[in-house]
Amino acid sequence: MSDDEQDPRVTASQQEWRATRALLNANRHALSQTAAGLYPHTALAGTGLVAGPGWIPAGPVDLADVTLVERADAPAPALDGSEREAARVLPDQSLMRGYSRYTRAIRDLAPPRLFEDRFAWRLLDVDWTASRMVFGETTYFSCVDVFEPLAHELAYVALDADGNPAAEPGLRDLPYRRLVGDPFDCGRRPVMPAVSTLTIRRDGDRAEFLLHRRDPRAVTAAGGMLQVIPSGIFQPSSLMPAARAADFDLWRNVQREFSEELLGMAEADGHGQPVDYRSGSFGVLDEARAAGRLRVACLGVALDALTLVGEVLTVMVVDAEVFDQLAADFVDRNDEGQVVAERFPFTEAGVRGLLDSGRVAPAGAGCLELAWRWRENLLPA
Repeated sequence: MSDDEQDPRVTASQQEWRATRALLNANRHALSQTAAGLYPHTALAGTGLVAGPGWIPAGPVDLADVTLVERADAPAPALDGSEREAARVLPDQSLMRGYSRYTRAIRDLAPPRLFEDRFAWRLLDVDWTASRMVFGETTYFSCVDVFEPLAHELAYVALDADGNPAAEPGLRDLPYRRLVGDPFDCGRRPVMPAVSTLTIRRDGDRAEFLLHRRDPRAVTAAGGMLQVIPSGIFQPSSLMPAARAADFDLWRNVQREFSEELLGMAEADGHGQPVDYRSGSFGVLDEARAAGRLRVACLGVALDALTLVGEVLTVMVVDAEVFDQLAADFVDRNDEGQVVAERFPFTEAGVRGLLDSGRVAPAGAGCLELAWRWRENLLPA
């Protein structure tokens, strides 16, 4: 380490950045609610999500009816995290320069256990009149360099040193968020979507669902919060052309995350061979879906108001016999956290109790809110 980097002014800058990041991670639910208040006409029922015009369909849409379009030649986003407004939330790297990107600061000063740059699909457009989503290309770090400065900036302004609300900020107080502008303009910044799935076990007229507690030591965002399971970034299992083609499919993403998070399959890190979807749990899930014993639908697309990360909200209803066959091999923990042993009742009290608790990550809250709203469609008598 150089003498410059040991200068107390550099140390103080980095300590302040770490402190704000710790407050951010400890208060993401409250900050998501604050951020949603900045876009009041688009907030989704207190979940911490916001949804653009037409981003939520009139009811659940069977995943088989959703068309995906890929545009590899989409123009690069206007913002990439190197802007002066983003640099305001970055610490000093030395006396002569500050960190140039948020991911570089995370890597050096607060690295989670899982932190790797990978190819991902970039959300460009949502059109439910045609049941269509349009995607381009991006990488994980390209998105983190934009979405975490947005969150960090809000935490710095809205919280005091103890994590208590310090101010009710407006966009005038948030230069980088103001620079981003319309959150639903997906050409303005890279919008990385995650596919989050509420898994419901149905046994006659009874239904219950699973949750996952995300480990703050392992993940970049939503650490310590409850999340629906499976959930993961929309990205291919491998960069090989065959995998790119096969994995550009929301169902395949759901299957892969299900096998990784609930069954302990090694995570497809993008470097190996394509996943064989004919084998193991993939085959079981495909067969159950073909037989009508597993139904999977999209509930809509939204943004986490805090980070403006994209969220593809889905629900998978599994007949008890199929669910129990798979559950015999469920793991207790995975790379991202702990699978909650308790199954939660899919009842008004069960759903509302969780939504009111402030413990559920925005994507999970959105899945629960919409699934309960459309429960008669999803769980017909």
